[in-house]
Formats: sequence, structure tokens, C-alpha cells
Amino acid sequence: MSLVSTLKRLVVGKSEVKQSTNGYGDGDTDTLPADFNIEAMGKPHLRLTTSEMSQEQLRRRRVNLIESAKFGRPVHEQIMLVALRIWLIVAPILFVALTASEVAYILTHLVPPDDKQGNIIIWGGAIFIDVAMLFVTFGVAIKRRDVAEKREVWGAVSKREEAEVWFGTGLWLIFALINIISQTAFLLHVIQKSGSTDMTLLYIFVASRVVGFILGDASTAFFLAKVDSSNLKQIARSEREKAVLYRDISAAEGERKLVEAKAEADIMLVQLEVQQKREDAEFLAELKRQTFSDILERRNAPTLPSKSTSTVRRLDRETGA
Repeated sequence: MSLVSTLKRLVVGKSEVKQSTNGYGDGDTDTLPADFNIEAMGKPHLRLTTSEMSQEQLRRRRVNLIESAKFGRPVHEQIMLVALRIWLIVAPILFVALTASEVAYILTHLVPPDDKQGNIIIWGGAIFIDVAMLFVTFGVAIKRRDVAEKREVWGAVSKREEAEVWFGTGLWLIFALINIISQTAFLLHVIQKSGSTDMTLLYIFVASRVVGFILGDASTAFFLAKVDSSNLKQIARSEREKAVLYRDISAAEGERKLVEAKAEADIMLVQLEVQQKREDAEFLAELKRQTFSDILERRNAPTLPSKSTSTVRRLDRETGA
């Protein structure tokens, strides 16, 4: 019977050691992962908390948490950015095609139908103006982006580059004004041919459509082209976010340790106070008990005549004799 119990203890002891080490070496706590579960006597305990971890385990836990988190753009933004990249290519082509068609539509009606050379020149001029506006738009957008990046990195840019930006912006405004005039003329020509009586609403419609057309081109080149930043900037931004998270997690861990240490100190003070009061009560009770014992001993002890009384009596007897 003793042999069976001894073998059982040996087997259970080996299994406990295997479960406790979990393949990381006996007693080698430095190689344990951050979420290692401590087990004793075959019963799983709670997860290893930050209060019980060493500094190296805390550092590894923070790194694992941050690196396992997902950074960057979510799925819906990635899908929309793919569509945006397509739009940045298609939109300028559509802008050139539509605006050139509107200008050519009006001018070709002013030329005799059999004048093919005149129609070719009209189409070529319309496409030339709109393509020139297209490249001016993107040139100004790229120049503005480069100047903004240089100002962000170096703090200032040269006056020549600033002048180039303003010169390109002025050229774009002139092209935009030409485009507004041509689109307005096209829409008014269509309205006049329609023979409508309510002209106020149609004029408002023409103005809104012309303004919307120009704003669509400007926003596509000046604003939407900057929405999707480069991969290197995404990496730099994610690294900055990781640094902020690492700092916040370490600060939270420190605050937790401070709170737990203060709580433990408060509990220890309470325990010391309770122990001191208990000892004081026991001391007073023992003192009271000892006092009562002394009083009872004096009361129960036999009374003996004192020496002074016997001497006085003896002296009285001698004088009387």
C-alpha cells in the first residue's frame, strides 16, 4: 500500500512540475510569456497580473499588446481609398471631355456645317484650354503639397517657391473663370432653345451647376489628392500611435502598482492598529485580573500582630508592675 502511494506521489509531482513549467524550464520565470497561467496542485489559478510580473515581463507584455493591435485604416476606408484613386484618374479626363464638348458644341453651331477644318480647330482649341487647366490644377496641387511638407520639416521655404505657388494659383483662377464663362454660355444657349418661361429658376440652376463643376475639379486636385498619404507616412503615424499607447499602458501599470501599494499599506496599518488595541485590551485585562488576585490574597491571608503593638503593651505591663 505504501509503495502504491509513493508511486502516486511521484507521478503527481512530475505532472505538476510539467504543468507549472509549461515547457519554459523549471524555475526560469524570465522566459515566461506575459499571459502565462500559474498552476499548482493541478488546479488552475488566475492569470498572472501586472502586480506579480517583473519589469521584463511587463515590458514584454506592453510590446505584445501594442504589436498585436491593428493600426492603420479600417476596411471601409481602404475600399473608399481604392475608389478614390480611380476617381483621381477618371475625374480629370471626364472634366476635360465634358467642358471641351460644351465649348465645341456652341462654337460648332456658329460655323457652317460643311466647314470641317473649322470644326477641327474648334475642338482642338477647346481641348487645349481644358487640358492646360487640368495640368495647371495638378501642378499647383503638387507644388502646394511640397511647400507644406517643407514648411513642416524645415519651418520655412524660399520666397521663390512661395511666388511659384501664388503664380500657379493665379493661373488656375484665370482658367476657372474661362471655364465658368464657357459653361454658362452653353447652359444659357440650351435654355434659350428650350423656350421656357420660368427663367429665374433656370438661371439659379445654371449658376449652381457651373460653380459645382469648378468646385468638383478644384476639390479633386487640391483636396482629395492629399487624403491618401504615402505608406511611409502611414508607418510613421502608426509608430507614433504605438509610442503613445506604450506610454499610456506603462503609466496605467504604474498607477495600478501605486494604488495597490497604498491599499496594502492601509491594510497593514489597520492590522497593526487592531493588533495594538487587542494587545492593550489583553494587557488591561491581565492587569485587572492580577489586581483582583492580589486583593483577594491580602483579604484571605491571616492577620499577624505587628511589632509596634506588642512593644507598647509590654511597656505598659512593666510600668504597671
